[in-house]
Amino acid sequence: MLPGGGRRAPPSPRPREGPDAGLLPDVSGIGPVDALLVSHGHPDHVGALHLLAQLGNPPVWATEPVLAGLPAGLDRRILPPQGAVEIVDVAVATGRAGHAPGGVWLHLAVGDGLLYMGDVCVESPVYAFDAPPRAGTIILDASYGIYDEGMGACREGLLPFLSGPALLPVPAGGRGPEIALLILSMGRPAPMMDDAVRGALGRLLGPDAAYVRDEARDGLARLFGDAPPPSSGPDRVVLAADANATGGTAAALVAAWEEQPGPPIVFTGYRAAGTPSQRLVESGRAVWRRWNVHPRLSDNAALVRSTGARQVIPAFGDARHLPVWREAFAPAAVTLDRTLDL
Repeated sequence: MLPGGGRRAPPSPRPREGPDAGLLPDVSGIGPVDALLVSHGHPDHVGALHLLAQLGNPPVWATEPVLAGLPAGLDRRILPPQGAVEIVDVAVATGRAGHAPGGVWLHLAVGDGLLYMGDVCVESPVYAFDAPPRAGTIILDASYGIYDEGMGACREGLLPFLSGPALLPVPAGGRGPEIALLILSMGRPAPMMDDAVRGALGRLLGPDAAYVRDEARDGLARLFGDAPPPSSGPDRVVLAADANATGGTAAALVAAWEEQPGPPIVFTGYRAAGTPSQRLVESGRAVWRRWNVHPRLSDNAALVRSTGARQVIPAFGDARHLPVWREAFAPAAVTLDRTLDL
């Protein structure tokens, strides 16, 4: 929550739900705010927007791809993918975050600069990442804690499952196109894609193209032209939403294949509590192989150095990693305090 000339504007979508279903923040003590800034449109960042009334129904600022997916009835304001706007008398700069279509980091001109990274990935083969400017304070994406394996290890872990039939439940607007490009680079046939993944791919070639790396465009266009829909007896990889197989084509295919010995089912992201992804991996019917969509420890350390930050707030991570974060981000101070000076 940021004070701005007597006004207040949260730099991140709190309310948010998740990452496990039903986990909602208590916003009852916050009171009215003048603006809500949204970094991207994944459910764990926008899934609790129904709580906005408790914040006075402020205008919601987000990029156009994100706004397109938000509930009706909001006061919508547009953030650029790369650029600057003024929000409640505060200059706000944005840049692409490399995590998902419409995803941006936010730099607010308060104090000696506040940088909110949201969810970010510098390794994506599809989504572009813009280096942020200097800032005295950074709110980091610490989702991966102290994990530090690169995308090469992720690719190696997936390769055994990409040469034949397999189901990979994915978020349509996230790692699905990235994994599809990997399959294409192996010389394998284009994977089967459900309507959600194919639709997201089409938007990356159209209205969401500003968020795509230049070197990925030709491969994405080939995938869009060649990828067939899923079938009941697949002869290749199937990419289908949603990521935890709680709905969509992924849920239908899991229901059909769960009691069968094959094809393999491979989850690649967070396994939310109480979902098929958690149940199937624990039972052994599915496997889990990480696909990086958040920064590694070394990525965050490099960001702290490049921005010249004097204080760091690790967000979305486990507080037990605080001693390692303090060592990795030194000489910047690392804090989990709820209130600090900017």
